[in-house]
Order: sequence, then C-alpha cells, then structure tokens
Amino acid sequence: MLLFLFFAGGEMSRHVKDLLEGWGNWSMSRIGTEYKGMSTIAPVKDDDRPWLSDEEGEIVDKAVAGLKKYDINGYNIICLHYQHHISFRAIAKNIHKRHQYISDYCEWAEAYIAGTVHTLLKATN
Repeated sequence: MLLFLFFAGGEMSRHVKDLLEGWGNWSMSRIGTEYKGMSTIAPVKDDDRPWLSDEEGEIVDKAVAGLKKYDINGYNIICLHYQHHISFRAIAKNIHKRHQYISDYCEWAEAYIAGTVHTLLKATN
C-alpha cells in the first residue's frame, strides 16, 4: 500500500520519508531480517505507526542495503534516524557536525533510496 502511495504522485520527499518510517518500524520488529522465515513481532492493533508488508519491507531493505554498499555514512544516518528514532540534532552532536549537515546528508540518502526503490519496482514489473 505504501509503495503505491510512494509513486502515485504528490510530493516525493514526503512519500520517501513515510516509506522509510514504515521500513524502520518493520525492520526493528523483525529478528534477523536477513533470514527469511524468522519470527516477527506483529504490530499492535491500536498502533498508528506506519508499517510495511513483508514484500514492501524487503524491497526497501534492498534499497537501504544498496546504500550501505555505496555510502556507509548515509546508511548509518538513515538507520539511526528511521530505525532508532534519533533526531538529526542528536546525531550531529554525537559526530560534531552541524544539524543542517546531517539533514542535507539524509536528504541525499533518501533520494538514493527513492531511486533504488523505483528501479527495483520497475524490474519486478
């Protein structure tokens, strides 16, 4: 569902952030995401956080893994922010950079992931 919304027009920046929020929740609820069939923690019924299906989560996971191979700093920022819900200011303070530097770096990483997700979806169709 989120992947459909991601490419259904509108503001691309907001959609990739929504997609990554869902991925962060999906990936942190799994034990050993690299191993298919491992146990998962299902979302609570009243939980209003965004979630991805396993199919959607695996597509985004591949895109994030591609980022890790290409740019480890971008990968780390994406994981810290979307999986562990750490603010850009806290990340910046920890590595002695300006908040805007981390924000800009994350935007670049999000654009990379958006392009990779788009490419992966085109390849499956």
